[in-house]
Amino acid sequence: MMTKKLTIVFMAVTLMAGSMAFGGTTQVWLFSNDDTTPAPDVVSNPYGNPELVVKPFAPWIPFIDGRDGVWPLSGKIDAYIPNRPEICWWKDIVIQLTWKPAGLTDAFWDDKPNVGVVPGVDPYTLYMESTTTALGDGWMSSLYEIRLFPNPPWETIGIEGDILVDQLAINTECIPEPATICLLGLGALALLRKRRV
Repeated sequence: MMTKKLTIVFMAVTLMAGSMAFGGTTQVWLFSNDDTTPAPDVVSNPYGNPELVVKPFAPWIPFIDGRDGVWPLSGKIDAYIPNRPEICWWKDIVIQLTWKPAGLTDAFWDDKPNVGVVPGVDPYTLYMESTTTALGDGWMSSLYEIRLFPNPPWETIGIEGDILVDQLAINTECIPEPATICLLGLGALALLRKRRV
């Protein structure tokens, strides 16, 4: 559906613009075909190629509820996101998932997404908050905001649940330690002074 694609591409461009300052990445999957290892439909990641594996319960659905390309999950999605290799102060991750409860199986899967992160650093501290908005026809948009201390050079994001998945967007931003931020600020001030002279 054109509206879905335009909305996601707009969101991706907005996220890319906001994340470039400190080594950010953006990757969006629209699931427009039955590839279980799809490349992102939108990507900005200077550190490598993000990888995604879908382990579905049933075949890919080309069209349902006015939405193009949906996976009946009741299984798992694993996304590997390469990031800035230098260890930084922390990393912010924003995951946006469009989904619908599926009720496909009586197995142990919940009829909602369960999101987890395995970072490429140990030990680490992780904080996560989530909000969900109803979109109509039973569809939901869930936003997961995650903060990792310290910034790992990569992370694997796992999504499980007895759900239909319409699209997935992942944005990451590495935040350097305060001294680096101060140096960046001083550099910017020096450039401004040069321009005024």
